[in-house]
Amino acid sequence: MPGENQLPPFELRHLVHLVALEEHGTLHAAAGALHLSQSALTKSIAALEDALGSPLFDRSGRRLRPNALHGRVLARARAMLAAAGDLEREAALHREQHLDELQIGVGPVVALGPLPAALARFRALAPDVRVVVRVAATEELAPALVAGRLHLVVADWEQRTDGEFDVETLGPDPIAGAVRPGHPLAALGERATLPDLFSYPRAGATPPPRMRRFVEEMLGPGRGLTADVLCDNYEVLTALAEASDTIVLGPRSVLDRYAAQGRLVALPVAYPSPPSEPGILLAAGRPVPPAVRLLADVFLSRA
Repeated sequence: MPGENQLPPFELRHLVHLVALEEHGTLHAAAGALHLSQSALTKSIAALEDALGSPLFDRSGRRLRPNALHGRVLARARAMLAAAGDLEREAALHREQHLDELQIGVGPVVALGPLPAALARFRALAPDVRVVVRVAATEELAPALVAGRLHLVVADWEQRTDGEFDVETLGPDPIAGAVRPGHPLAALGERATLPDLFSYPRAGATPPPRMRRFVEEMLGPGRGLTADVLCDNYEVLTALAEASDTIVLGPRSVLDRYAAQGRLVALPVAYPSPPSEPGILLAAGRPVPPAVRLLADVFLSRA
């Protein structure tokens, strides 16, 4: 075994290959993703095993079955690769002091709400930084942030306390319902009730886990206040409402935007759901480039 000041008997690329094999499931798929031949990948895995002095797989025929040591080494490999990525980013930040391109992830509510104004303000302050935006649910964006594929995420933060993220909340946004002008519920106005809402089909974005838990605790598993149609694009949801009696469920700020355009009428009924809670997520312990901090501050200034 290497001493405290000795280099490990393997290279980072061996760990990259081990993780790729786990993620893709087969040597053939992993080799293709890595742009290696299958024999080269097999030799790399064997070299890692030789360096560790112990096999990581039980080999029966042509199949590789992970053994007990494999899981422990895989966890360490992922941690080492993440640390190496952080080191590379920190060196790049020190070398350049700025990013040419900013990769961000936003939830559908943020994309329709504060994102356009925040981007306009950011571009005025940092015109030399290209911004690439990915719109998806938090459950999809958070792993990409941890893996270093995104610089920051602005989405429903789901009260994350797992230590992987630094969170700066933008404040709660109550959930409400809205319908097309001329809808029977629009005519009821203040007389509309919650049972009235439940008598019509409902459509909304994918709810975060805490909203699903709230519904199950309130009404029991398999029942709920959830939507009949799920779509993370509020333009699609609004068009659906305009063409039918469907009620659109969403954060009040989003529905008010469509109401101001005359496309929807916000209903005055309090919808029994936890609010949307957008926040800025940064990877904990990772250096924050000035451009990332600037964009985060722009979002916070508009909260």
